[in-house]
Amino acid sequence: MKIKERMVGDVAILDVSGKLMGGPPGSDEFRDAIYGFIDKGITNVVVDLSEVKRMNSSGLGILISALTSLKNKGGNLKLASIDEMMEGILVMTKLNTIFEAYETAEGAAKSF
Repeated sequence: MKIKERMVGDVAILDVSGKLMGGPPGSDEFRDAIYGFIDKGITNVVVDLSEVKRMNSSGLGILISALTSLKNKGGNLKLASIDEMMEGILVMTKLNTIFEAYETAEGAAKSF
């Protein structure tokens, strides 16, 4: 998994590519990025999944952990550009009721 960080206004966007499967080093890098934003006072984050090819339950755990950390600081995490497979996973696990998903990262950022 590779992660690129960018800002749209006061919203952080994480562009994730590759496999969101958990385990080091990817999960550590993702967690470090989230806590880095929190340390800077940035608590609204969008995760752009347009370049993610595979995701498993550990990947979902990473997203849930990030959402919880941000909500505990008064923020939120939103998903962008999920494909049909990931949408199916979210529906099956009922996580579609927890995560807000948008077609684009910019659209998600504007929704804050």
